[in-house]
Amino acid sequence: MAYGYHGAVLHVDLSTRTTHVEHPDDNFYRIYAGGALMGTYYLLKHTRAHIDALSPDNVLIFNNSVVSGYPAAGLVRYIVTTKSPLTNGIGETRAEGRFAVSLKQSGYDAIVIHGAADIPTGLLIDNGAVSFFDAGAEWGTTVGVCTDRLEARFGQDIDVAAIGPAGEHRVRFANIISSRTHQAQRHGVGAVMGSKMLKALVIKGGALPAVAHPTQLDALNQRFAHDIQHNTLSRWQLDLPGFAVWIHTHGLDTAIDTHNFSKASFDHLDAYAAPQWTPHYKGVSPCPGCANDCMKVYQGPDADLDVRASAIHQEISGALGPNIGTSDAAMVMRLNNLCNQLGFDPVSLGLTLSFAMEAAQHGLIDRTQFGDVDLRFGDHTAIERMMQQISVRSGFGDVLAEGCMRAAQRVGNGSERFAMHVKGLEMVPIEPRSQTNLAMGFATAPIGPRYDICEHDWDFDTEVGWEHSLEYSRTLGIIERVAMEDTSAKKVRNYKALNNLWSAADALGYCIFAIAPTRAISLQMMTDLLAAITGWETSSHELLRFGERRNHIMRIYNAREGLTRADDTLPERFFTEPIESGPKQGRVLNAPAFHANINLYFDMMGWDERGVPRVGTRYDHHLEWTLEQVP
Repeated sequence: MAYGYHGAVLHVDLSTRTTHVEHPDDNFYRIYAGGALMGTYYLLKHTRAHIDALSPDNVLIFNNSVVSGYPAAGLVRYIVTTKSPLTNGIGETRAEGRFAVSLKQSGYDAIVIHGAADIPTGLLIDNGAVSFFDAGAEWGTTVGVCTDRLEARFGQDIDVAAIGPAGEHRVRFANIISSRTHQAQRHGVGAVMGSKMLKALVIKGGALPAVAHPTQLDALNQRFAHDIQHNTLSRWQLDLPGFAVWIHTHGLDTAIDTHNFSKASFDHLDAYAAPQWTPHYKGVSPCPGCANDCMKVYQGPDADLDVRASAIHQEISGALGPNIGTSDAAMVMRLNNLCNQLGFDPVSLGLTLSFAMEAAQHGLIDRTQFGDVDLRFGDHTAIERMMQQISVRSGFGDVLAEGCMRAAQRVGNGSERFAMHVKGLEMVPIEPRSQTNLAMGFATAPIGPRYDICEHDWDFDTEVGWEHSLEYSRTLGIIERVAMEDTSAKKVRNYKALNNLWSAADALGYCIFAIAPTRAISLQMMTDLLAAITGWETSSHELLRFGERRNHIMRIYNAREGLTRADDTLPERFFTEPIESGPKQGRVLNAPAFHANINLYFDMMGWDERGVPRVGTRYDHHLEWTLEQVP
């Protein structure tokens, strides 16, 4: 008997409205345990190279893993994988919230969606039975209205992952939103869902796969609930005001992203202090079975907004805050809610808006192109109106709906230098000039920049890092604190270890807000959770190899799609413009040294000079079959 998974993968063809179920053997799960590790396998197997990401030829994969999706500590996550319409490489996103549990109960370990419908369509999985429904009445509605209508139609006991108008109009940075407020963000997965004319995935009923050792799992949950009370970082997430309120507390230590990374100071910083947030606190949007309650709900005095769409994540405060000059924390809360309703990735939205603002500020965009929306840093009314235009691709919103890289290409006139992206994916509002592990990750990760590509350099800094940072990190071979701006080879060594750990977390669906190397769940506890659920005789060695294998297979996919070593870099600004103020004033990345470190990292990973896994590396990870696709 298998534990932790159903042994069934559902394939759905929207073009023909047909389905079939694949039953992989146990060895498949031991190699491709879940997440985008499994998702990339299906992309390589079921798509041709160089397809248009927004064509019916692309596939969209929802899944958990052999361990995630249970209502337990750090396991309430699901993953969506596809070819990204932003990067034309691998697209991966993860989301917390109860939909992760609903997906696990669906009866399938992955849902692989092929083709495209010819009319707005919904997919219902009711106690494992699959059916299609006409979603014409829901098409054109916000995520919240769509979810309300589907609950009226199918019952209050359903769970919904849906797209908003941004996804329907194929905005390249559209999100999928589950349970009204949890964002499967980055990479334009909502645009892919919209290109398939799929408005919503609805799950009802079902049952979780059996757990091998439920008593051990209960004990690990109880230990986590106890240990978070004694872990400084976990308590920072648990207690008010929560991890979305970080800019005033921690941002200055590393230099905050202000005005599209052109500045590191912000005139309205006090507006982001905790007292400006706590009066607007409305509770939490919990992950079932997890005691940490990271996702706080904040909503300002906006009677027109649905509070159920107001859970707020960490990055939003930066991307839609100082990055675009927002001077009021309550306005950030409003923009967050609108992102959840319209179906935007708030990070790509923020960096695309800030591109247009800075380019116009320098005269590279004629402001008449904005039409009746004069987009400027800090102009909240203009920002909100432009969001509406982007969501339906009207006016200049049609240009910005392409993301900052393609928008800059359309605008031309030298504006490309203000497009802060890597591989076509917008940067995150975290400063790489002062945190060099993150800089390495933003440049080299197959998925491009993500703020949780590895544990932040801040955590290990010699001056401001958490006191407990090395306690769990020594198990990874990180044995000393290193200054966040250090650029020596030992930073490369640390990055490899930190990234492989969180890559393993992504492959297995662990929530990084609960796990090692700095939060309450240690590497040993991660291994114990895997063993308790699956019954496997396993080890931390096997767990970390899932992370390495995910990185390997993603790099192989990107190589097949035409991404090259030249794409493993950062925007020129970070190499030529020093941080202009604050504690890290004068910091700039040295381009030759940075790229030498990338070459060293490739060597450490067993990749060739292209950044593609070598033959021996592939055989080591059961990926020799990919040699037929990428020599």
